[in-house]
Amino acid sequence: MNNAFKELFCIFNNRLKYRTYKLKLIMKKIYILAIALIGTIHLSAQCNGRYQTDLFSTIDVTTVQYGSNVNLVGTNINLMMDIYTPQGDVETNRPVVILAHGGSFIGGSKTDADVVYMATELAKKGYVCASIDYRLSTNAFDLIVEQTTVKIVFNAIQDGKAAVRFFKKDAATTDTYKINPEQIFFGGSSAGGILAMNLTYVDSISDLPESGASLWQTWLTQLGGLEGNSGNPGYCSRTNGTFGFAGGIADSNYIDVDDVPWYGCHTPGDQTVLYNCGFPLNGNTPVNLCGSNIVNTRMNNLGTYHHFDSFPGADHPPYASSAPIMQENKDSLAVFLYNILDCNPSNLQSPTQKNCTNSPNVSVEELAANPFNATFYPNPFNDELTVELNAYKNTSIAVINSVGQVVSKQNAQSYINKISLSDLPMGLYFVRITSAEVTYSHKVIKK
Repeated sequence: MNNAFKELFCIFNNRLKYRTYKLKLIMKKIYILAIALIGTIHLSAQCNGRYQTDLFSTIDVTTVQYGSNVNLVGTNINLMMDIYTPQGDVETNRPVVILAHGGSFIGGSKTDADVVYMATELAKKGYVCASIDYRLSTNAFDLIVEQTTVKIVFNAIQDGKAAVRFFKKDAATTDTYKINPEQIFFGGSSAGGILAMNLTYVDSISDLPESGASLWQTWLTQLGGLEGNSGNPGYCSRTNGTFGFAGGIADSNYIDVDDVPWYGCHTPGDQTVLYNCGFPLNGNTPVNLCGSNIVNTRMNNLGTYHHFDSFPGADHPPYASSAPIMQENKDSLAVFLYNILDCNPSNLQSPTQKNCTNSPNVSVEELAANPFNATFYPNPFNDELTVELNAYKNTSIAVINSVGQVVSKQNAQSYINKISLSDLPMGLYFVRITSAEVTYSHKVIKK
């Protein structure tokens, strides 16, 4: 009798847990719907009715090459992206969402069903979306060695940065895609989320490990540094927000108090990319990676806007075998993005967050030190800026504008270098001085 009672109690308890879980899902959907409805009311006045509701039924998809680079075995890879645009759209200042596919940096494609779905659904709301291919490993055994794993991941990050620069360059030149270069968001699924989050939050090569056998800084320098050489040089590669469906970051301390917002979703039992920290791919890859739960904690501690969905018992990524979760992730992402759009008067961006205007590819370390003992005068300047150095051999001087574009570059000719900048508009610029050993940047203003 006692055992029968226990069995009945277990059945009742399990049913109660299931109903509680279902109730939570229903409440979450109501919350998303309410936020979307509120957002739509504001959006009608401020965003021309865009970015929350489906305004377009037909999406055009074009394939373009955004760059090229060699993989780890020396083969040149043409880097392609599919660009999704709403047919008949006349808006000329559209935000961009770049998506990177999953596949453990071994497989996957820009035409994978999940990235196609997300790109299409967001384009219906008025976004310009891009699904990118990036360099992959040619040998699965590369991912059981730390050095090759790090190089493969940073190859992908370099390609992602080239994709961001592709749109920055387009906005500054042909303006083919009618985008807002200050509103570029980057995310992806699994490996694509890892790519996007590390691209967004690793500011300097000096952030990376360089001790013992973990020579990440050395390995990345061998690849061409954080920016790499995958295409569209001279433009800023910063993003204005990031997201990851079961993504991760090598170290959550890369995320600073003035970094951009993040959206993530994850399954607590995920062994491909761990929910917390550990070795991915069931422990077979010897590189520590911290998943969405750790990123969520970091964002909470910093007070940075973010949104995190946890799905106990789901797959990798959570939507992999669940159409309802896929839809919920899409809806949550749409709300998150709208909440950080410039056209939203109630956007949740920090007024001091990093962007191309206040730090175009310039790290805190560059701005803090002055190894050249450089002086810049007059500052503010009119048509000519003088840069005085304590050493000038094998040194270059570049001027970078507020969107991260290199507008002037020359080799230093002497200790005193006069740079004519009469053709530049008034505004904030960075002067970057580079030698073989070190880089230093300084803010200047043209009046």
